[in-house]
Amino acid sequence: MHLLHLSDLHLSRYGESGTWTRRDSAEDGEWEVLHAWQRWQIEGIRDRKGKRDTIRLTDPEGVIHKVKSWPNRKDDKVIAGLLSIAMKRHQTSSERLITNRPTLEDLRAMLHIDPYNTNLRFVLLMEQVLSLGPDLVLLTGDITDNGFGYDLVQHYLQPWIERRHLFVIPGNHDTYDMLPRIGRRARAQEKEALYLEFATSVGMEPGPSGAYVRRVGDVAVVGLNSCHMPRTPLSASGAVSHEQLTWLEQLSQDVAFQGTRLRIGLVHHHLLRMPFAVGKGSPWEMGMRLRNATHVMETCSRAGLDFLFNGHRHHGYAVQLPGRPMVISAPSSTLGCKSLVGAVYGWYMDLDAKHPFPVMHRLLAPPANAEVHP
Repeated sequence: MHLLHLSDLHLSRYGESGTWTRRDSAEDGEWEVLHAWQRWQIEGIRDRKGKRDTIRLTDPEGVIHKVKSWPNRKDDKVIAGLLSIAMKRHQTSSERLITNRPTLEDLRAMLHIDPYNTNLRFVLLMEQVLSLGPDLVLLTGDITDNGFGYDLVQHYLQPWIERRHLFVIPGNHDTYDMLPRIGRRARAQEKEALYLEFATSVGMEPGPSGAYVRRVGDVAVVGLNSCHMPRTPLSASGAVSHEQLTWLEQLSQDVAFQGTRLRIGLVHHHLLRMPFAVGKGSPWEMGMRLRNATHVMETCSRAGLDFLFNGHRHHGYAVQLPGRPMVISAPSSTLGCKSLVGAVYGWYMDLDAKHPFPVMHRLLAPPANAEVHP
């Protein structure tokens, strides 16, 4: 039985990154529809004196993609520019990539123009995953960048979903925003609902504590949710709840759990402080850490977990500390590893080996200009 660990896909509606703002239905009557294409709309609004003020581009879901000044005359150029954005993003929508899967040649051509498009890079990644054919696939959070794109995972990883061999946990991007904008709590609730709908659809719904355990043969996989939104704005830190840790303590006493040969834990936020890169200091940790990492590690150790897989920082490493589970951190499986200038790899492990050990498996070439990876 072979395992593949992926993380931080950062999928979205069109492969774009960043937060999103929906069109406010309460003010729809104030905006004029200037042009419509494939359910995309270019809308304009006037000031109190009736003069042209603002023009914007919205997608079929009512998400605002671009806002510009509305020129008082000769606005054809502005409208054409917004329409160009709509056409470009339409080509990389999750819906289109499912119903009209591009050829490898087309994928590479599109990525030459848009090298960091995560939807395109995910479809290319799936070519490698399908050829590798792992038995189990682990996704340790940040499956999406802003709560949308789960349909790509459901479509391309369907063989593993059907066998209940896909294991997922949420990441901070799946569940909350960092920016201290109005409505942050409401958006977090919406994201959490979208993730729960996805997790349920792939058979990975959490239990009452927020965690889960699933067995495949003599291997047990424990999923922990570390995405407890911090009170501090501009923070992507997390914490595993007391309820989950209590549940894990109780699980460790279960005879069936004790009888498994291997016990694997999944958590999005990293448990170890980032290691030093060659010739450099440790990367900045502020606002990124697992706030109760010590407690989590102690509980996982007492529970007898053999491995702890995480994502979050886009750095890959495997560390074995005495008396602790081996910690295996995956880079972003679309944007690459910050430690290796954008190299895209997953951790591949033969679970049937006498002493299973993770092996770095290269999956994609780094994105163009990976040295300036955002």
